[in-house]
Amino acid sequence: MKKNSIEFDEKILELRRVCNIAFDKGLIDTHSGNIGMGIGDNVLITKTGRSLIDLQSHDFTTVPLIKSKKDTKSMDGDASSEIDIYRFILKSFPGSAVFHSHPLNAIALTLNPHKNSNIENREAEPDPCLFKSLHEKYPELDEIVPLDFESAYFFPKIYVFPLNLMENIKNDDLKTTFEAKDIFKENGVFMIKSHGSFAWGKTPLDALRWTMVIEASAKIILKVLAY
Repeated sequence: MKKNSIEFDEKILELRRVCNIAFDKGLIDTHSGNIGMGIGDNVLITKTGRSLIDLQSHDFTTVPLIKSKKDTKSMDGDASSEIDIYRFILKSFPGSAVFHSHPLNAIALTLNPHKNSNIENREAEPDPCLFKSLHEKYPELDEIVPLDFESAYFFPKIYVFPLNLMENIKNDDLKTTFEAKDIFKENGVFMIKSHGSFAWGKTPLDALRWTMVIEASAKIILKVLAY
């Protein structure tokens, strides 16, 4: 067996393991979410509509990282419909693993005008100019500020974007010049309001870790807000 084939199978096994853990933790249901990673100039990603439980090699497809402006539908084939979000992340963080899931508590928090979001107070914002620029383009831009030490250590603030960010990325129309690396750390996560999280890291387990961090943080915030 060729070395490349062995490495490919090992990647599939690692992605499969992460998704099975995510299912057990309630981060995905039988057919929600998607997962993949950058491999050279390509993106390995689950096919649209596939269950993430017990993934096999035939549940994945490989598409170019750089999207051609010609015949995009044919090029992407049966890749997950969120392939362009993967490209957005992987162009800034090549070779990363990306995991999109639907953590229930974190999603609930994006629908709650919670106390931890304060658009007017930007003194502690690492890059207030960037936030202002993003907020001008996306007035619904929000953030989750973890209350627990563990989550805040990794993510002092987690951006919550409106749904139209996904369409802007898909249509190559961000209405601004920002890239993923302009906003996020090397290992990161962000939320799409009412939809779910996109997390990435050097390995699939890292991407799962950040997803679990934001979900645990959301649980704590919701408990505090319930008092």
